[in-house]
Amino acid sequence: MSDGRIPFWKVALGGLCAGLSGGIMMLVVAGLLRLLLGSPSATELIFDRAFPLVSVAFFIEQINRFGGYIQLKVAGVIASLVGQILASGLAGLAYALVLESLRRRHKGESLLPKPLIDPTGLKLIVFGLLLVWLGFEIFLAPTLITQYRGVPTAISPYVTSLGLLVEFAACAFGILLFYGLLTHRPASATDHNSLLAGHRTRRAFLQLAITAAGAGAFGFILRRLARNSTLDYDGTTYEGPDVQLITPNDDFYCVTKNLIDPEVVRELWRLEISGAVEQPRTYSFAELTAMPAVEQLTTLCCISYPVGGGLMSNALWKGVPLPKVLEASRAKSNVEAILFHAADGYYETFPFSKAMEPTTLLAYEMNGEPLPRIHGFPLRMIVPGLYGEKNPKWLTKIELLPGDDPRLKKTHGCGFYKEQGWGPNFVVPTHSRIDAPAVQDGKFVQELRTGTSVDLRGIAFGGDRGIQKVELSFDKEKSWQEAAIVDPGTKISWSIWNYRWVPPAPGQYTVAVRATDGTGALQISEDRGTVPQGSTGLHRVLAAVT
Repeated sequence: MSDGRIPFWKVALGGLCAGLSGGIMMLVVAGLLRLLLGSPSATELIFDRAFPLVSVAFFIEQINRFGGYIQLKVAGVIASLVGQILASGLAGLAYALVLESLRRRHKGESLLPKPLIDPTGLKLIVFGLLLVWLGFEIFLAPTLITQYRGVPTAISPYVTSLGLLVEFAACAFGILLFYGLLTHRPASATDHNSLLAGHRTRRAFLQLAITAAGAGAFGFILRRLARNSTLDYDGTTYEGPDVQLITPNDDFYCVTKNLIDPEVVRELWRLEISGAVEQPRTYSFAELTAMPAVEQLTTLCCISYPVGGGLMSNALWKGVPLPKVLEASRAKSNVEAILFHAADGYYETFPFSKAMEPTTLLAYEMNGEPLPRIHGFPLRMIVPGLYGEKNPKWLTKIELLPGDDPRLKKTHGCGFYKEQGWGPNFVVPTHSRIDAPAVQDGKFVQELRTGTSVDLRGIAFGGDRGIQKVELSFDKEKSWQEAAIVDPGTKISWSIWNYRWVPPAPGQYTVAVRATDGTGALQISEDRGTVPQGSTGLHRVLAAVT
C-alpha cells in the first residue's frame, strides 16, 4: 500500500494465526495443570456444567447416536478441544482488528515503530482475559468445587478458578506475543517493504515452529492423560458362570462420568460436614479411620442395569456408619435431605432418613483392601437399596439441607443425573438373573441334552429387602419350581441360587427366573427399560435341548 499500512485482510489473517497459536498454548497449559496438579480443564468443567441442563431423553439419544457413553464422551472432548482452538483463533482475529483500528487513528501510524509487546494491545488483552474469565466463573460456578487431587472443598473453588485464569492467560498472552511477533517493527526499520519481505517472514517461521512444538507437547500430554483414562474400564460388567458371592475388586462393575478419574492425595484430602448443623466439622482420613468401624456385605447396582445384565456387583465394605459421623455435628430439626459432593464435581441428594440408617456407610476399604482409585479412594458412600448414582465415590463434602432449601425446589430435584430427569424413584427393584450355563444373546451357549442334568445358577437381589425365595419356570411361566439359595448373603446383598434341571424332552425351552424379596413381594414381571427409574422384568433364556 502507498501509505505503508498493512491491508486489513493481512491483519485479520495475522490475528487468526496468532489466536490459533495462543489456543495451542492454552491447551498445553491446561494439560499440564491437569496432569501434574489435578486442576480440572475448561473442557471437563463445561461438560459437567452442561450435563445436568440437558434432558434425559436428549442424553440417551446422543448415547445411541454415538454408539455408547464412552464414544459420546470422547466425541465431546474432541469437539470441545476443536471448539477452543477455533474460539482462540476468532479471539486473535478480533484482537488484531481492534488493535489496528486503534493504531490507525493516529496520524503517521504507518511510520511509527511497533513494539513486540504493544502497550495498547496489552490493555486490550488484559481486559479481554478478565472479561472471559469472569464470564466462565459465573457460568461454571456450580462446578468450581471440582479438584481431582482432592484439595479440601473450603479452598478448591479458588484453586480451580486460579487454574482457569492461568489456562486462559496462556491463550491471551500467546495472542499478544504471537501477533506482536508478526507485526513487530523496530525503531531502526526504515524500509517497510523490505521488513515485510524479510524480518516478518523469519518471524512467521518462528511462530510456526513454536506452535508446532506446542502441538507436539500437547500431543505428548494427551497421550499421558489417555494412559490414565477411564477408557479401559468404564462400563466393566460382572456376570457369567464365574460369578461368586463376593466380587473381586478388579472385576467389580464400574460406571463413571469422567474420562479421567480423580487421583486423590490422601494426606491432602478432607471430608467437610456442613449445612443445617449445629457444629460444622472437617475430618482428615486419619480421624475417620480412628472411629469405630464396621464391615458389611453390600451390593451396588447401576440405574443403567438392564434385565439380565452385568452392571451389578457385591463387596465387603469397611467404614464408619454415616449416622455416627453426623452425630457429632448435631443436625438441625428441619433437615430433610443430604447433599454430597465428590472430588470430580459429582453431586447428588437423598433423604436424611436414609442417611440415618445404620447401614449407610462411609467406606474406606473394599474386600479387605484400601478402596481402589477407580472405586472412590480414599472414601466413598455406601447407601444400601439405592442405585449406584446415590453411592458417590471420592467423597469430599456432605451438606445437610432443610426442606426449604432452594436447591431441592428444582424441577426434578437436586443431583447430577436427577436434574436431567432420572427418577424420581431410585430404589432398586428386585432382580434375578441366570449366569450359568453361559448365556449369550439371550441363549445358552451350550446345547443341552434330554435326560442329562444341568446346573442352572445365578444371582438374586432385593435392594435392602433381602431375598426370600427364587423360582424358575420352563413352561412359559405357567408353573414355577423353587431353586436352592446356596449363598444367602445378607439383607443388603445379593444371593446365589442353584437349580439342577433335567430336560424332559427335546425342543426349545424358555427358562425364566423370578425372586421374592424379604418382605414377601414378588419380583415385578412387567418389562420396563432403564430410563428413567431403572429396569424391571424377568430374565428369560432360550434353551435348545436335543
